Amino acid sequence: MKTTGNALRVAPLHERVAALGDTLSASERTVAEFMADHPEVVVSCSAIELGTRTGTSDATVVRAAKALGYQGFRELKRSMIEVLARQRDLAATMDDRLARVAAGDDQVVRVLDDTIGLLTQLRRGLDPEAWRSAVDALVAAPSVMTYGIGPAACLADYLCLSLKRIGVPARGSGVTGFRLADELLTLRADEVVVVFAPIRQFREISVVVEHAAAVGVKVVLVTESLGMALAPKVHAVLATPQSTTTAASEITGGLVLAHALTLSVASAARDTAVEALRLVNQLRADVVGNELDVTPLPRLD
Repeated sequence: MKTTGNALRVAPLHERVAALGDTLSASERTVAEFMADHPEVVVSCSAIELGTRTGTSDATVVRAAKALGYQGFRELKRSMIEVLARQRDLAATMDDRLARVAAGDDQVVRVLDDTIGLLTQLRRGLDPEAWRSAVDALVAAPSVMTYGIGPAACLADYLCLSLKRIGVPARGSGVTGFRLADELLTLRADEVVVVFAPIRQFREISVVVEHAAAVGVKVVLVTESLGMALAPKVHAVLATPQSTTTAASEITGGLVLAHALTLSVASAARDTAVEALRLVNQLRADVVGNELDVTPLPRLD
């Protein structure tokens, strides 16, 4: 993608990095990619702190910001703060997304292109150490609870179902308010809670994290915006790229990570996982008492 002139001045940071990355020096590109992948970190850092985090310098940070079309690092931070503020407003997010998709048949192309870009960012920015910590915790856990609110609840349900199907005792929840107390009451030490909280730190998220820590439960957090705020309180943070500046769905990164977590846990006990899925198939057949599919595949004699 090439972005120039007026388009560059309004393009979100990750698009500027994609368009101009080849023109940056190696150290500037390192800074630029880190900023695109970790906006919640950047808005809380000075140029000196960001230089330290990226193994470069404050001068490199400033040069990278200017090379990306900003007047300086301060303007870049202001732009990112505005984006992070807008992503908490559902109407603003939809308005921004609609501005990206042209009327007509190209809307699906924009969604597909933005999703591919998001997944590319996810692959580049995934912390290998955090990933290993998350997988090791799930493999060792006697049981798993998954939790999410709103659209993230479907991610919690998906991971819960996927883990159950490979023989892992799991339960999922998306309840809010007083009912959450009953869900948390049965948490026991050595369990793991996987929390999907893409953008907002609702009070329920805070309570889940705090109570889990109090009873010795490890928390794996899958998030787009809350990693820096909650990292000291959780076992592992799996960061997903910023999505609300694009036409991609904010649950895309979490869905991919949930699937990858399931495969990683299954690979640690392959025979058990395969046998559990065989049992699922058998139980399905027993329930319907016939072929599972209305139109089964033809049989070869």
